[in-house]
Amino acid sequence: MLLNRLFGLLLICVWSGAAMAAPLRIAVAANFAPTLEKLAAHYATLGGVSPELVRGSSGKLYAQIRQGAPFDMFFSADIARPKALEDNGFVIDGSRQDYARGRLVLWPVNKDGQRELTAFSYSRFAIANPRLAPYGRAAQDVLRHFKLEKAAAKRLVIGENIAQAYQFVHSKNAEAGLLARAQMPPSSTDYWLIPDDWHRPIRQQRVVLTRCDDIEAARAFLAFLQTDIAKQVIRNDGYQLPTREGAE
Repeated sequence: MLLNRLFGLLLICVWSGAAMAAPLRIAVAANFAPTLEKLAAHYATLGGVSPELVRGSSGKLYAQIRQGAPFDMFFSADIARPKALEDNGFVIDGSRQDYARGRLVLWPVNKDGQRELTAFSYSRFAIANPRLAPYGRAAQDVLRHFKLEKAAAKRLVIGENIAQAYQFVHSKNAEAGLLARAQMPPSSTDYWLIPDDWHRPIRQQRVVLTRCDDIEAARAFLAFLQTDIAKQVIRNDGYQLPTREGAE
């Protein structure tokens, strides 16, 4: 409750300084974009200026930022790219923080997800591109865990990001895939949650970029993300909240 009141005070300060402020432009990893849209909508109901979202794979967004894309903030699906941006002077000091931890699922499953995955009888199987998308890298870890790299190599359908990988399965262009828990509808039961220790943690970090024109607006939005209502939205969409405060 105290955090919610502090957010309200911070937002009032932002309103008083710039009532007609331009929206923040946020680059967001494809997996978190639907959740950030919900958060932005809640933020607007409280009187904040809803940010403009640009979605894509973490790798592509990172490359665009390096090339000068006019983003104020970056919500990545990993920690490596935010850290690389920080190391190269693209990030405001102290702004790199975890905001969520992703979970990987096998979808769909019939009865026994582990048995179906190890049998790997699929003719087409979707994952995100491991070079661009952290969820793809985690999927690659899982295939390696079961020593399925060779069996899967000619059957993989590679999405540019996790959203495209999901579309391959949803449209029946792949029989199944390793996807984000956040992509499963709340009422869905036909997926299998992959154990965390079968792949590298999907720690997702955000940063405020040095080219951000409205630091106070960025701080207000980040303060909102620490409120109870924002945390509940993140949990409801299938993410875990950060287990630590530091960026690392």
